[in-house]
Amino acid sequence: MRGLFKRGLFYLVLGLSPVAGQAAAVATEQLNQPCQACHADSDIQGISTNKTQVDLFVAPDSFQESVHGGVPCIACHQSKPESEGFAVTPHQLAPVDVNRCESCHGVAMRDTVHAVQQSVHKEKISQGLFTCTSCHNAHTMQKGEINHPSGQQIADDNLQCTSCHSRAGVYSQLSGGKASKDQDMAHSTLPYAPQHMSALRCIDCHADVKDPTMHRILSADKSVSCEQCHGNSSLLAMRLKNTTPDEDVSAGSLLGKGIFDDQAIREKLAKVSVPPPPVRQVNGALFTDSYMIGNNGSGRMDHYFAYGICGLVVLLLSHGLGRIATRRRMAGIVIEKHYLYTLPVRCWHWLNALAFALLIVSGFALHWVHSSFSLWVDIHNTAGIALGFIWLGFLAVALCGNGHHYCVRWQGITDRVIRQTRFYLYGIFRGDPHPEHATEAAKFNVLQQIGYITVMFLCLPLLLVTGLLMMYPAYTPEYIFSLPGKQIVAYLHYALAVVMVAFIAVHLYLCSTGDTPGALLKGMLDGFHRIRKPK
Repeated sequence: MRGLFKRGLFYLVLGLSPVAGQAAAVATEQLNQPCQACHADSDIQGISTNKTQVDLFVAPDSFQESVHGGVPCIACHQSKPESEGFAVTPHQLAPVDVNRCESCHGVAMRDTVHAVQQSVHKEKISQGLFTCTSCHNAHTMQKGEINHPSGQQIADDNLQCTSCHSRAGVYSQLSGGKASKDQDMAHSTLPYAPQHMSALRCIDCHADVKDPTMHRILSADKSVSCEQCHGNSSLLAMRLKNTTPDEDVSAGSLLGKGIFDDQAIREKLAKVSVPPPPVRQVNGALFTDSYMIGNNGSGRMDHYFAYGICGLVVLLLSHGLGRIATRRRMAGIVIEKHYLYTLPVRCWHWLNALAFALLIVSGFALHWVHSSFSLWVDIHNTAGIALGFIWLGFLAVALCGNGHHYCVRWQGITDRVIRQTRFYLYGIFRGDPHPEHATEAAKFNVLQQIGYITVMFLCLPLLLVTGLLMMYPAYTPEYIFSLPGKQIVAYLHYALAVVMVAFIAVHLYLCSTGDTPGALLKGMLDGFHRIRKPK
């Protein structure tokens, strides 16, 4: 009865706090002053020798800033009935069942309580070895952020887990004799473990994906799938894409649970105008302050890019069918060969093609999360780094004598662009000769030169830089042009990848526009450029 009375008094104090304002805060501070006279002294551990395993020191500032800063000490700490109260030390406290966390939070946060009871810690809870305070320090606990925790919140949350899992004696006792060293605390099987562990809390991966409270902790063998986080239906993705109001503060959050007269409350809520809580949406929006591979892409952008690539392929196929339909057989023609493509150029070309093939396939697997996610991450990053070295090889070959082929002759460039464009759009169907044949002085026509310069000296370097910034996000600027840096880099990388795919599609098609359909492909195999000439 005494505990019930005190809890009633506690709820009354909380209920009057918005009305009482500063007076309520002063009253709480006065109620706590006798407790803090001893517990705010950092030497209390030395004074109380019979409880050396309990942290009796409570820093006043930390307590005032905590979620319980406005709560009287007696709301949670009660003396044992028929004892001499708190005037005598050591205190004789009431049984745990009287002042446990659920006595206050059990109704408003019943989903959280149920989740804890279903977690991997449930056996320890039933044995009295594990309680809420094993993870949450009631005297210093700050309000948690389920959706977008800060770096400090991530570090603090992870410290709560590692404080038990990294201590050999404590872990062995709680786990039934298991050795702490048998755990893979470094997460060696996780790709880029340091980046994951600095950006995510333990509970982001080890909590049940169907538990919005993040208190139903799973065993380690059930938290090893990359798709659990990177898949579109994952809870982590939903938390990053939306800010969900806490269950204990959102209007109507306790309806439908058999606690109240739901209909009566709905009628009352309908008459109250409450502004909706601020929600940070990512889905459908272009920019946000977070990025996770496979989850922060824009569906609208995907559609636009897909339509663009498909439209380009249709145009190229239509152009090819037109060439086949208007093709004329020519008699008395001989093929002349000139050695034009050196071995270094051909090696660079095919290595470049292999790297891009791997990047395109693995990029699709990452953007639309594939089951072997971690494998594709390794393939994509390895191919990307290889492409960087291949590009450096391209620069070396260019500096050693191949670079003059990329030098545009500006004199008469307008007429040459018009002539080459007219050939591709019209003359090629009539069998007209190429306006500009590949020679040792210039392997490329003017349109090819402009295209290669744009791709090799602008798009490809940007693609490599944005890829490296996504591999090492710590080096990504927080803001670029007042927009979130990580998201800008990710979208730019995606857009450049689409540009490169479009370029490759055009490049492959143009390989068939030599004097014979396979002439240019053969040239990149044996180094000889082939042209048709009359006998």
